[in-house]
Amino acid sequence: MKIDTDKLVDANGLLEALFDEGCRPTVRWLRNQQKNRAIPYIKVGHLVFFDIVQVRQAFEKKNTVRARLGQQ
Repeated sequence: MKIDTDKLVDANGLLEALFDEGCRPTVRWLRNQQKNRAIPYIKVGHLVFFDIVQVRQAFEKKNTVRARLGQQ
């Protein structure tokens, strides 16, 4: 399935784009990430949208665990 990353998506669209169905977190979890400002979002009036690429980059920056090379 090809996902159009040029469009803004709602919470459900973001979760579908970023996570496989078997390991997808809930919308409640996503709203908590939004509340804690862990992910970027765009407000248009009372509507909230997400840029898939920006959210993925935020997750990668904050949650990626880097391996320590040269230590045993």
